[in-house]
This record gives sequence, C-alpha cells and structure tokens, in this order.
Amino acid sequence: MARTLLTGISAVAVVLAVEGSGWAIEAIPGPEDRLERHRIVATSCAQPRGFRRIEMKGGTKFARAGEVFAFEPRVIRAERCEEVEIVLENTDAVRHALMLPGLNPMFMLEFRGRGVKSLRFVTPDEDITLDFHCHVETHEEMGMLGTLIVGKGGEPPAREAPPPEAKLLYEGVGVIVAVLPRNSRVVVDHEEIEGFMAAMEMSYIVRPATLLQRVKPGDKVRFTIDANKRMIVDLAAHEE
Repeated sequence: MARTLLTGISAVAVVLAVEGSGWAIEAIPGPEDRLERHRIVATSCAQPRGFRRIEMKGGTKFARAGEVFAFEPRVIRAERCEEVEIVLENTDAVRHALMLPGLNPMFMLEFRGRGVKSLRFVTPDEDITLDFHCHVETHEEMGMLGTLIVGKGGEPPAREAPPPEAKLLYEGVGVIVAVLPRNSRVVVDHEEIEGFMAAMEMSYIVRPATLLQRVKPGDKVRFTIDANKRMIVDLAAHEE
C-alpha cells in the first residue's frame, strides 16, 4: 500500500510508502527545485558522430514501492555527440511525457494512451549526467524520473552566483495558461528565455501579486524574471 502526502504549496513533498511494518521516506523536489532543474546546462552537438537507439517503457507496471508510475530503464547511456533515438512505449491509458529539460534544444516525447512513439536528439560534446522526467504534473513526484549518462558522465556546471545586491533579470514572451491569485502564481507557456530557460509551460511566483490583475488566460504577455528570487517581477500584455 502506498500513500502520497502533499502539504499545502510547500516546496517539499514527502512520499510515504508502507512495506510490512516499515516506512520509506523520500524527499521530492518542489516548485523552486523544479525550476532550477529546468535550466539549460548542455547544448547538443551541431554534427553527430554516431547513432544509438534506446528502447524505453513507461507506466504503472514499472513502479517500485512508494511509486505510482516509472520509466524502465531509469538510467540510459550514450556517447558524446551521438544522435539518440528514444523509442518509448506507454503502457498506461494516461498521458506521459519524457523530457530532458537541461538539454538545448530541449527534448520532449509525449503522447496520450497506450502505444509506441519515437523521437531523436543529439547529445552534447561533453561528459555529463542529465536528468530526465515525465513533465506531466505530479508524475515525476510519483516516480517517473531517471538519468542520461553521456560519455563518462559528470555533474552539470554550477551556476555562478551573482553578488547579493545585483539583480539578474531576464525578459520573456509567452501566453497565459492560468492565473492563480490565491498562490500569487501564473502559469505561462513561454518562448525560450535566452540564457535562463528553454521554451516550455511553467508556473512562476509573481511579485507584487497585483500584477496578476493585468492578465487573464489566453493573453500574450511580456514579463521580467528576477533569476535570484526565481519570480516574475513585471508582467504586462505584449503588443506586436
């Protein structure tokens, strides 16, 4: 038997799984951790030097104790500057989306219901380890995550922290998906934010919260993100 405990909108959730008389406790990344993990840390090679096909499966039947969904395998390997074809079988009747968020251009293979689809990407020309996960809301927390080891593997480069008094601002353009005034958040489907984030749908905190009064779902907007605080600090309708 497994139970998932989600406490409010805390940045950390906990999965509690019961096996016999024991409890397994696992920390799960919250919204701010997830935002950090979506930053670009590696760039695909312009010209691949080889090719590899990797067959993967996703669904409930691959979940372990305390999980609901999972990918199999959870660790995949490729060489540097290799074109990789991911062949993914979805064994569930629900939507799954395998994403490599740290790669530029970002890779995502998604579809609804049972079946098989494939898509290709090119690995970077460096030894690095990248995370992959299911981008469907809550599926990562339920167990759908893993790692891609390129070459010998290695940790992504650390982002240099700016001086505490300095502001690190990025401009973005996108379309409002949802406005969540109670949580002071907005969900925006945005274009690539150069130097900060690949194109994707993402939830951001907005300060001051009164900025949310300017927009509604479906609006095309221009916004400014304070990278140090991980929040939108300016938001307005975008005029062509």
